[in-house]
Amino acid sequence: MALDDINNTNQIDSNIFIFKGRFKSNSLSLYGLFLIIFNRNGEVDTHNIIVSTYSNVYDLEPHSNWGAYEETIQDLRWKGNINNSMSSSLMDQVNRIISEDVLRKQLYDYLIEYNYDNVDMIMFDAINRIINDKNLLLETGIQEVSQEEFLESRGKRSLSTEQVSTSDSALPVEEGAVILLVEPILAPVKGKPVFELKIGDKIMAKITPNTDRANYFIDLLDLRVENHVKAIPCEVIDIKAKTREDPIEILTEIGPGIYGKCIEDERQVKLRIYNPSIDGSISKAGWDTRKKAIRSEKESPPAESGFSRSVYIMMALFALLIIIFILLIYISL
Repeated sequence: MALDDINNTNQIDSNIFIFKGRFKSNSLSLYGLFLIIFNRNGEVDTHNIIVSTYSNVYDLEPHSNWGAYEETIQDLRWKGNINNSMSSSLMDQVNRIISEDVLRKQLYDYLIEYNYDNVDMIMFDAINRIINDKNLLLETGIQEVSQEEFLESRGKRSLSTEQVSTSDSALPVEEGAVILLVEPILAPVKGKPVFELKIGDKIMAKITPNTDRANYFIDLLDLRVENHVKAIPCEVIDIKAKTREDPIEILTEIGPGIYGKCIEDERQVKLRIYNPSIDGSISKAGWDTRKKAIRSEKESPPAESGFSRSVYIMMALFALLIIIFILLIYISL
């Protein structure tokens, strides 16, 4: 292999590949955005996809920076300008792609080759399973960035989107608390309508893995199973809307100092209520134990190197056996 080819291969391996795009169904008046970020190992770092009835969603060009896609999708979810049911179904389709090793690797290989025909085919099939429009229009973009550029871009935005401002007295949370975006689990048949929610209700929701901090708390609570994020019971502590026509903002408590926020624009949508006999639980005590364990691990000095006591005992026994064996040979002579 030529030296230039080796250098190019190493450069590809050290870069992050991002698959992004927009889609629309004119017949159904639906518009959507998606973002899938692969890390340097070819594994999915984060992914998100939304669908909305707002046409301005489609204004974001495929060649726009990946950061603009992440910010726009987060903002749309935050404001509640999405179709939650259809967005959740589309997320399931994307989860299907990234959870299957062969399909995920195939998508990644097409991305690093800039093979637009095949990546578009995979994404079109996934989206159209939910949209069901033969005339669905899909436009995509592939962006390649270095690890340094990626971390720098994400670092500039993470604190501003996650830390609660101490001057925001409207939120009933303590100073220094963290608010994460969550996606409530829908239950069309046995769920509770949003307009009937009360303070103290516990709903099932997933932490949206769209930032480094969100992923940190997902891992802290052991909510990540392969490429999926498990739902967690969240206690409703605040419900508000400016008017009867405006989206409803729901603030929930996930654990001490950790809160989840979601916005629902459909008041009739039914949310899944927490059932301890089915869903299990993560207690506040368990949360505190995890936090203390991580804190002590970070603060404790590294363990001294060397053999453990049991290893020394085994070595002594082995030496004793050798001595006995030698003595038996000597006696037999």
